[in-house]
Amino acid sequence: MPPLLPLPEPVRRTGPRPRGWPGIRWLALGFAAGPLFAASEPAGAERLRDLAGMSLEQLTTLKVEVVYGASRHHQATTAAPASVTIVKRDDIQRFGHRTLAEVLNSVAGFYATNDRGYSFIGVRGVGRPGDFGSRILLLVDGQRMNDGIYDSAASDTDFPIDVDLIERVEVVRGPGSSLYGTNAFFSVINVITRRGRDIDGAELAGGFGSFDTWTGRATFGRRLAGGWDFLVSGTLLDSAGNRRLGFPEFVAEDSDGSRVGNGFARVSYRDFTFQAGWARREKDWPTAAYDTVPNSRHPRLSTEDAQTFASLRFERTLGDEWRTEARLSYDRYRYDGIYPYDYDGDPRTSVDVNRDLAVASAAGLDWTMSGVVAGGHRLTFGGEWRHEFELTQQNWDVETGFSYVDTHKTGNVVGVFGQDEWSLAPGLMVQVGARYDRNRNYGGTVSPRGAVVFERSADCTFKFVYGEAFRAPSAYEAYYPTTAGTPGGGLRAEATRTAELIWEQRYGPMARSRLSVYQSRVRHLIDLVTQTGGTREADWLADTYAFENRTAVRARGVELEAERRFTGGVRLLASYALAETRDTGTGQVLDNSPRHLGKLNLAFPVWRQQVLGGLELQAISSRRTPRGRTVPGTCLANFTLFSRTLAPGLEVSASVYNLWDRRYWHPVSVDFTYTGPVTGAFIPLEAIEQDGRTFRLKLQYRF
Repeated sequence: MPPLLPLPEPVRRTGPRPRGWPGIRWLALGFAAGPLFAASEPAGAERLRDLAGMSLEQLTTLKVEVVYGASRHHQATTAAPASVTIVKRDDIQRFGHRTLAEVLNSVAGFYATNDRGYSFIGVRGVGRPGDFGSRILLLVDGQRMNDGIYDSAASDTDFPIDVDLIERVEVVRGPGSSLYGTNAFFSVINVITRRGRDIDGAELAGGFGSFDTWTGRATFGRRLAGGWDFLVSGTLLDSAGNRRLGFPEFVAEDSDGSRVGNGFARVSYRDFTFQAGWARREKDWPTAAYDTVPNSRHPRLSTEDAQTFASLRFERTLGDEWRTEARLSYDRYRYDGIYPYDYDGDPRTSVDVNRDLAVASAAGLDWTMSGVVAGGHRLTFGGEWRHEFELTQQNWDVETGFSYVDTHKTGNVVGVFGQDEWSLAPGLMVQVGARYDRNRNYGGTVSPRGAVVFERSADCTFKFVYGEAFRAPSAYEAYYPTTAGTPGGGLRAEATRTAELIWEQRYGPMARSRLSVYQSRVRHLIDLVTQTGGTREADWLADTYAFENRTAVRARGVELEAERRFTGGVRLLASYALAETRDTGTGQVLDNSPRHLGKLNLAFPVWRQQVLGGLELQAISSRRTPRGRTVPGTCLANFTLFSRTLAPGLEVSASVYNLWDRRYWHPVSVDFTYTGPVTGAFIPLEAIEQDGRTFRLKLQYRF
């Protein structure tokens, strides 16, 4: 086997070598200056002049945000027992975000990893390649979106909602199993969609970008007399992808394309809301992952993901203090992978096609009641039942019909929860809650959470939060036979305990900051491990693999965030996250765990208030690959011009991504291996290069 090719340092494609880690230093210095410009906030008459010079839109955004996902009832973010970030529709537009992954990548402590098949979200230093992003719970209007096979939280073009339909994204950090059960391990993401009254007519949108990427969307929505509100929307995307991608011993040509279609509908009448969505994505993989044939054309290595979901929700306010909500839901997920292999090792013969199929279907019912009782107590309680009536996984060779995997399972989950928020004194609130989940396959789990929220003043809040969470093994981990020939029987649920201290400060109406310090201990982390055989590189065909509860992790870190608004429509948001995540057994830093993350978002008017600019800087430090190599850090810039006032009803945006055209890589899992077509050697990919400078032009017309 030839030696592994070293990963080159990230460089500009022309000009001198840029600096990755120093970019983070500059962002950290910029954040350190945040309290300085906040402290210089004018008082009295000068502050009133600042307010007078702001637009109505700016004035309304100065209010304290409201979040639902932190406690399963609406409350101010300052009162929520968690560190919360709200990303609004205006932010998505101004910074040109195309996917949910790009939205979350702009949030403090979050980072996206792309393997040219899927994007996965890491948070607070935990985003291991191959874990499918299953330690984040993803909701759409409160309905669970993690698929039933891999527990994956889709965030790229496979996310079933067009980002243009997002009104806001609630990002709740920390354990959330005390309210939501499994997958709410490190964070709960609740995507809130737009309503018909937000559209009030029709929207037609189209875009064109790099790699011959075309998008189109049609949306119609309106609020009618009598309490009716409806929205219907459809989106298509077609992209050729990067046409030439170089890998050791081969160049992938025309093998990075994707084709996406999705639809969404929402109808509300008084206390009832019905919504449904459907999405389908076909993605070509240029990477020859899973030991497939490099650069195969007929067929290509490709995957298809399809997701369907629907829910009927009932909400009613009972008197002045109580609110109840009930939801009946259905979801279905289907994965279809086409893998080209060369079993006989003769390139002159046709490839052998292997199919991988997974289907999950589930129905559920959940109920929540929340209200205030005597003595300053707000009670929230409820229950959830979820029946997975289809968990199918199959793998076979098309030509011979030989079957490697054929499992058909079902699952059943029941959970009950309750919490009490007790106002002990003005500005002092204590919250205590817990949830009990009973999984037919893994037994019972109790997830407690406690918090103390102290509002020292209207502008200063301190929070202490302690919570426990779990993640039950996914159907893939539990039932998919590994190369050892048996499924991952005997797996235990992963568990975490997290303590966090939060300080939130507002400096008048124009500036705010947030400081979080946390520590987590994770037990029973599920790993795909080698059971027998030699080293993976030397004798990989002799190895066998199985899922096991192997790893315990200690994670601790600090997050800093500051926002400052200026007269004239200028807004600056900066954040810095320091994270240390280590395997307590080996002392090693986890794979794909950046120690430093820096973010800076600057929104400003370019021409009067009609053309707005959005500059985004994102810096990430080096990361370790699963095979022990190091991927260097980098600092990227994105820039967007946006206008909604050039002509009546017309919105225009132009974005450039990776403005400095830097080369950078993302670590990938050990699944990315193939046999070199030149030498016949086993070649593992440690990291995959991402796209250089790209662009997108987008037009939207409302009538």
